[in-house]
Amino acid sequence: MTPHSLTRETLPDQKTQTPPPMDKELQNTTRSLTSRAKVLWRIAGPIAALAACALLLVLLSDLSRGLDYHGMTQALRATPHRLVWISILLTVVSYLALIARDLCALSYVGVQVSTPALLLASFCGSALGNAISFKALTADAVRDRVYGAVGVRPEQTARVMLFINVAFGIGLAAFAALSLMLAGNAIAHLLPAPIASIRCAGAAALLAILLTLLLRSWRRQPVAIERLSIAMPSLAITLVQLVASAIDLAAAAAAFWFLLPRAQIDFFSFAAAFSAATALGVISRVPGGLGVFDVVIFLALRHFVPPNDVVAALLIYRGVYFVLPLLLAAASLAGLELRSVPGRFRSKAGERVSLGAELLAPIFLSAVTFAMGIVLVVSGATPAMDWRLAALQGVLPLWAVEISHLLATLAGVLLLFVARGLYHRLDGAWWLALIVALADVALSLTKGLAFGETAAIVFLVCLLLATRRQFTRPAAFMHQPFRLGWFIAIAIVIACAIGILLFAFRDIAYRREIWWQFEFDAQASRSLRAILGASILALGISLWQLLRTAPGRVEPPSEQELSRAAAIIRGQECSAAILALMGDKSFLFSSSGNSFLMYAKRGRSWVALFDPVGRCEEWPELVWRFVELADKHGGRAAFYQVRPDSLPLYLDAGLRVVKVGEEACIYLDQFSLEGSQRYGLRQALKRGEREGLTFQILPPRHVSLEQDVLSQISERWLATHHTVERRFSVAGFEPRFVEAQSAALLSQHGKPIAFVTFMTTDLQTEATVGLMRQVPSAPPCTMECLFTQLALELKGRGFKRLSLGMAPLAGIARTPLSSRWHRLAGLLWEHGKPIYNFQGLRSFKNKFRPVWEPRYLAASGAAGPFITLADVAALASGYRRGSSAI
Repeated sequence: MTPHSLTRETLPDQKTQTPPPMDKELQNTTRSLTSRAKVLWRIAGPIAALAACALLLVLLSDLSRGLDYHGMTQALRATPHRLVWISILLTVVSYLALIARDLCALSYVGVQVSTPALLLASFCGSALGNAISFKALTADAVRDRVYGAVGVRPEQTARVMLFINVAFGIGLAAFAALSLMLAGNAIAHLLPAPIASIRCAGAAALLAILLTLLLRSWRRQPVAIERLSIAMPSLAITLVQLVASAIDLAAAAAAFWFLLPRAQIDFFSFAAAFSAATALGVISRVPGGLGVFDVVIFLALRHFVPPNDVVAALLIYRGVYFVLPLLLAAASLAGLELRSVPGRFRSKAGERVSLGAELLAPIFLSAVTFAMGIVLVVSGATPAMDWRLAALQGVLPLWAVEISHLLATLAGVLLLFVARGLYHRLDGAWWLALIVALADVALSLTKGLAFGETAAIVFLVCLLLATRRQFTRPAAFMHQPFRLGWFIAIAIVIACAIGILLFAFRDIAYRREIWWQFEFDAQASRSLRAILGASILALGISLWQLLRTAPGRVEPPSEQELSRAAAIIRGQECSAAILALMGDKSFLFSSSGNSFLMYAKRGRSWVALFDPVGRCEEWPELVWRFVELADKHGGRAAFYQVRPDSLPLYLDAGLRVVKVGEEACIYLDQFSLEGSQRYGLRQALKRGEREGLTFQILPPRHVSLEQDVLSQISERWLATHHTVERRFSVAGFEPRFVEAQSAALLSQHGKPIAFVTFMTTDLQTEATVGLMRQVPSAPPCTMECLFTQLALELKGRGFKRLSLGMAPLAGIARTPLSSRWHRLAGLLWEHGKPIYNFQGLRSFKNKFRPVWEPRYLAASGAAGPFITLADVAALASGYRRGSSAI
């Protein structure tokens, strides 16, 4: 019997172990304390990060006295290329050992995955976990997505990640003990103890770790953590795991050690300091141990290696071991994204791996974008090479260099903020990141011929283009609320940039006049202005996010609200109000509960559909309450497709009104088939008879019985037109909504081929067309025949009016004295057929000789109507059945 890795201990007596029930007061107190503890923990984390950052800045300020910026840059350029390649090779070895570690963990849990899934999860997870330590962006999150995509259960993935984390801690302790045991004489300068004592302590610690692991693996004795029991792996898995951990840490340490060309410290003494720095970096929870790891290494090596060489080696090691794998992982995911064309992967395993890559692409793109933002901000704080500025001086004017330097730094700040929107897959964030990156390609060259920076930005552009399909959420990059931790991370970046600026220009005498020096060689002045601009921009965006009014949350209607709305609709004439029952709009009821508004929200637009429904005397109250509700949440109020006789209500509320189209209304008491103007309708009916078309009306109770037939026709129509169900102001095929209507069904030789649903109320005076669908093989005259028969049937039943719906942009005249909106609408009407067949829709409805009644949009703000129209178009755009309406 295979033991479980993570099990609950069996309690001998459940009755005696069951705690006594707590009274209500004690439960409330416990919940209150738990809630306060969570709040305090959320606050304590960012405060601790700020305190650690401040402490590191103080330490770095003290340690940097022996450093020189130009000496560091010279040490960087003097590092032999072969040593960099050796470091890269050792980094590859380290990551191969990490892959072996994942394989051990999967074997321990008893799970097998495909090789591509293992490589994707292990390499990408390790690359992201090494570089970033935020909770939402850890290696655990990567493995959870990839292994979950290939069928690994969540509890199994949790055990894999627990095994990896525990194994890393044990492996780090064992490697540190081994390093102490084999350390050379240099260890005496690091630890105030005799060399023999240090080696004996290391050997004893290593022996204790090995004996404990071997004993527990042999006995398979579980390790108890509170009430959890973790079973020990087999002896073979334990040994393989120890070897993999040793190779990982030894290769990582050697990748750094080889970058110290004049090192006077042996490898194992350095490995002991490396292990301590790694452990402290992990404990600090700072991303990549940035600052913590570096300070410990600097303190350990300052007596053996010149300070400038230590910093140069640290920078190269950061780039090789942390940044390079992150970029390679992001590029790999982008490559998989480009290959994941529908039908490209023939095997199910390939499709699952592709799905895992799609889930990871936004995470890695967010990390790379944030890193690019750091690069741009830090670049703005550091001087450019003199020969590059000299080359620019003969080509560009000074003002171009100054503006490019400032704008490139501000672009870095924008990327720091936009990275969060990319993590949440926002399309607005994707577009802004692309625009900023493309602009910075030119800015990086014109500010100082920063070729490396330009190459990095081009790489980011390629990643953005390759992963475009993943950013489908229709929102701007500031749509998602920023958490305190994100602001603190950006504040730390700005603070570090200021520290780097002061360090790079430490020999400059900072006077008031330095801010106004504009010369090619006045790089300190240029960097000061750039960092000041970056600080102001970051502070401004942060304050705007923190102080802006809450955007408000729109909840889908409850069953009770839908029932209340249906009862109100049944007692009034406006049949189009039945669109409220689609369930994609929220409701605002009047004080009496006898009237309501239906509305939806997108971005800052709060859009009510139609005039209020219910008693006319309650409309002003609803209009004002809705305007105040939108204003309370910092949004714009809008009313879409309102009638001409209700315009004074919206004008009194301070809203701006524009015409958006005309509604086609057939007054049935005047409708007939007589006269030359109705010749086309008579011909359609005659042709329908020859084609064997028969017409029938289905009341609501029969619509539910025939819903499967109607659904098949609807799905075939959607597939033919390559579209999806629509919403908000347009009817969609939702079961509850369809069942609340009647339907006109047209059959050919007894087989249903087309239908039209129409909405009516209990007053039976007005009907409004809802859905109109037909199969691809239906005769050309089908819809004309169907609408003509429907109008005649409703006229016979005593209805007074049939609405065919609105024709957008119809009836908006374009004259020399027209407003800008009228001229734009006229252009769209004449030339917008590739976007939407505006004229074709009106031409079809015009066959029935309707009366065209104007419809308007009322919105707040000077530009409110134009922005709202774009949001209305997005609200009405298609959604797939089963998706959330709001």
